[in-house]
Amino acid sequence: MNPDFPKLTENDKVVLKKILDSKRIPDSDIAKTMKLTPQAIFKIRNKLEHYGIIQGYMPIVDFKKIGINVMMILIIRLTSKIWREFSDDQISDRISRTPYVIDAYRVADEQASHVLLLGFRDTHQKEQYIAQIQTKFAEEVQIKAAYTFSVDKIISRNPLGLLHEILDKKEFSPDDLFLNHYSEK
Repeated sequence: MNPDFPKLTENDKVVLKKILDSKRIPDSDIAKTMKLTPQAIFKIRNKLEHYGIIQGYMPIVDFKKIGINVMMILIIRLTSKIWREFSDDQISDRISRTPYVIDAYRVADEQASHVLLLGFRDTHQKEQYIAQIQTKFAEEVQIKAAYTFSVDKIISRNPLGLLHEILDKKEFSPDDLFLNHYSEK
């Protein structure tokens, strides 16, 4: 079995979907619904963890309740100075340790090198951060675009629909991609 792309059995897929739907579901509950032993479910869960399919059980945090009220998608381009001094891995490591960064993506584009999702207490904190990039780090980072929004405007932070589609090997219907054609299943 190729460890980079392990083949999942039907039972593996069912267990994975149940874990995705409820991260805290006990193996015994999964076992009952699948008519398997809890030990069999434990082995499947361990297999999924061993192959890195499940890499942790991260809680979903309500940003507003911990004081994060403003989000920003920041599209940046690192200057050639940075690329000469640091490797891609070093840059990725530094970005992942940057305060305020929630998600970071490396993109291959002539206008941008990274897309970042950042969180801030308020617009004042966000503006201070942007001002610091524009002044202190101007020789290293170019801001290509910035989109600010309130955490109240987050529509979805849930990849479950996509993961279920992939696990079920279904193709996306064009009807599912547009709001005016959306219907409850």
